[in-house]
Amino acid sequence: MDHRTSAYLAAVLNAVFIGLSFLFVKESLDAAAPLTTLAFRFTLAFLVLLPVVAVGAVRVRLPRAGYRDLLILLLAQPVLFFSLQAYGLISISSSEAGIISAFTPVCVGILGIMLIGERVNAKQFICFFVAIAGVVFLFLMEGAGAGGADTMGLVLTVLSMMATSLYIVMGRRLSGTIDPASLTVLMMLAGCVVFLAAAVGVEGLDLGVAAGLLGNTAFLIEIAYLALFTSVGTSFLAMYSLKNLEAARLGIIQNLSVVVAVVAGVFVLQETFLFIHAVASALIVAGVVLANYVADPAAR
Repeated sequence: MDHRTSAYLAAVLNAVFIGLSFLFVKESLDAAAPLTTLAFRFTLAFLVLLPVVAVGAVRVRLPRAGYRDLLILLLAQPVLFFSLQAYGLISISSSEAGIISAFTPVCVGILGIMLIGERVNAKQFICFFVAIAGVVFLFLMEGAGAGGADTMGLVLTVLSMMATSLYIVMGRRLSGTIDPASLTVLMMLAGCVVFLAAAVGVEGLDLGVAAGLLGNTAFLIEIAYLALFTSVGTSFLAMYSLKNLEAARLGIIQNLSVVVAVVAGVFVLQETFLFIHAVASALIVAGVVLANYVADPAAR
């Protein structure tokens, strides 16, 4: 198997892991409060990486410059993205969260223009508005009561999508000063420290609560998946894919996560998938694919 084929497989696997993450987050919230689930998730992820760092398999190197950008990146993800996502998923379905996440490439494009001076052509700009129309349609129809979702949950999920978009843009800016492995370790450490402190201070996490959750097999399986496959696994799969695939192609494959999220929500959680969700999904995915492939000659 050549490197490009394996990169495609890694990208598809990455999309599957991300798509299923909405299901596992939703399920884990049945057992514990949002900050507590995040504390368990990132503590486990960091503990898994710690021996790898200790034996020298991964060497953590701080950037030579751009510490302010690094702090913004770590604030955007893991802190803002995962906390907003968790609170949003309390009141909306995992299918709806997956649909909104498909808008990420468009948000990245817009922030790229604003923050790092990237350019898009007229066709891509029009495609952006097709995807934006999908998100607006979802909000308008949900607000009218068509889907029964909580508007605040939708707002929090959109804000979480914007946070991860900011993380991607800042990651591009820092790409020449810090290696991806070091960044992954720093993100897991930041998540571990921030969410542990927040869970203890805000939600009253103590040894008794922790012991109870450690005895909950279903919760531990959900946290293990989120920590190992989503937090750590997707980082390395994305990095491997980007070594051999164009970012635009990876962005297109990434939209498979929407299909996975919707299918998992409908068949596992018995969530209702309405006509408005189908229309919103079609608009968002079409806008992203057209912007990244049809309207971008470099991606062909």
